[in-house]
Amino acid sequence: MTGVLIEVDDAVVIDALGRLAAAGADPRAFLVNVGEILVASTQERFRTETDPEGQPWAPLNPLYAAGKPAGKKILEASGQLARSIVYQIAEDELVVGTNRPHARVHQFGATIVPKSAAALVFSMGGETVRVKSVTVPARPFLGISSEDRERIVEFADDFFAVLVGGTGGAGATS
Repeated sequence: MTGVLIEVDDAVVIDALGRLAAAGADPRAFLVNVGEILVASTQERFRTETDPEGQPWAPLNPLYAAGKPAGKKILEASGQLARSIVYQIAEDELVVGTNRPHARVHQFGATIVPKSAAALVFSMGGETVRVKSVTVPARPFLGISSEDRERIVEFADDFFAVLVGGTGGAGATS
């Protein structure tokens, strides 16, 4: 997957995977469910306009916001970025991300400068703008929130209980 990759080294989640491995379980079924949890949670951030910690994204430039269609949220010009969030599993590793080229700018922020011209020239809010640079603030959407962590650990507990012969909770699969 190209685009944005954020590595999360979360001790609680890694411990849950360790318990599954110690029980001799193939982690793929577990990782598929965790992937679904994280994709849904990431897509929810586009609806709530918040980062993984629940903090609101930086507001739009007022001039840009004035030209945006009514009802469109931050990072929702076409909805392609939110729809492009996917997960992939390779062996015992889960990757959640997007292949959209502009994702990195939105996740980490960026300063955009002209490559060969003296200035950037573009239209915004019905006005022609000429500037030496544009700073796009970070609006993180990828990552694991505390709620994600809780859901993953609950799922791991249920998954492990089913694996070792228990009944597990409502979220358990076999």
